[in-house]
Amino acid sequence: MSDDTVTLERISDYLDAGRLPYDPAIEDDPENQAQLVALARLRSLSARLVEDDADAVPAPDSGWLSGVMERVRREARSGRDLPIAGDDPRAVLQVTEGAVRGLIREAGDGVHGAIVISCVLRGDVSTIGAPVRVEVTISALRGEFVPAMADEVRAAVGLRLAAQTELAVEAIDIVVGDVHLLADGGRP
Repeated sequence: MSDDTVTLERISDYLDAGRLPYDPAIEDDPENQAQLVALARLRSLSARLVEDDADAVPAPDSGWLSGVMERVRREARSGRDLPIAGDDPRAVLQVTEGAVRGLIREAGDGVHGAIVISCVLRGDVSTIGAPVRVEVTISALRGEFVPAMADEVRAAVGLRLAAQTELAVEAIDIVVGDVHLLADGGRP
């Protein structure tokens, strides 16, 4: 491993230091930036859970957080190129699949009580107008009514993709891969 390798530990230490001094290997690399944003979001959600439910919710085991971060790391890779229509026929515009997964993750994580574990684009994303299915696996951490949470995640992801991509989304499938209920099974 070279000194330039950016590990999750390095990203975590950088976040702990308040992102100072500026680290271009993290801040200027889209994959590392996506991991940094995901880790910051997970820490924020974890802090809120600890504050809100310190006595009621058992802490998730360390393997759970490591598993989520491993999925984020895999999904942060560029992946396929998705074309974007432009006014100039000589210009080739595209966005990476990793960037689109980042949009999906951000939209889903914005729903109260949900954390996106993984997201997959299924279909021919390299052809504008080709039908695409989006599968988003979430963790329902707050003991919320899961069907309503899934509908909120689906709507948030759909709005974000419609506003910021040219994907012809035919369906957004929400899979609940993990649920952390309150100790008494009730709502917060």
